[in-house]
Amino acid sequence: MRLEITIPDSTRQDLKEKLTSLMRRLSANPELVEDIRLHGDAQDSVIQGLFTPERLVIIDTADADISAGNGLTLDQLDARLAANRAAWLAANPS
Repeated sequence: MRLEITIPDSTRQDLKEKLTSLMRRLSANPELVEDIRLHGDAQDSVIQGLFTPERLVIIDTADADISAGNGLTLDQLDARLAANRAAWLAANPS
């Protein structure tokens, strides 16, 4: 498999050299990628933590409702969003 990475011309020379070195090491030992921790990993776990069993039930129920053809009009959607916003603002005063 061939993988190409495009590095902008404006990239600093020292970063280009590090990227080149990293690509050579990964080409020789692809399993090294398992050791790379990206900043998104922590954020991903936070996002995954939001999917509690209770929220998954709400999502599944909404999905079934939509699949059954029970959608909302735009006016109904606007009213529901306004109510959710008001409830959130009341629970999270700044």
